[in-house]
Amino acid sequence: MKPAKLRLLESTFAGYTGVLCGVEFVEGVSTKELPFVDQQRICASMRAETIEGRNVSASGQFSERHDISLEDAIKTEAKAPKIVPMERGEAIPNLQKFTRAELESLADAEGIAGLRLIGNPLGVKAKAIGEMIDGIVKAQGGE
Repeated sequence: MKPAKLRLLESTFAGYTGVLCGVEFVEGVSTKELPFVDQQRICASMRAETIEGRNVSASGQFSERHDISLEDAIKTEAKAPKIVPMERGEAIPNLQKFTRAELESLADAEGIAGLRLIGNPLGVKAKAIGEMIDGIVKAQGGE
């Protein structure tokens, strides 16, 4: 970046005359062109811009690099979908009903893990096979 004069925009320094950060200002404008590093330092510490109207602070450079204004950002921003109230469905879907004999046969073949596949959707939890079978039968509305 090229050297440039700075204009202070901060309300308390807009008409400042004196030395600030080692730079002489008259009526809020630097008397000499400043190296880019000094421009960045002053623009980062207070509202200021070059005489050409550029804010050379890191945030100013970021906004220029992406070349987007607030109005453009609002126009291109995706709209959020409308909130739809949640509707409750059936607590327990229509599941296949098992007889006690079928559950005992399943327990012989697959153990308690097989029974848990049936019992979990029904909210049945147990540590023993017998308790699991009793719980499933009861949850299905049997015995």
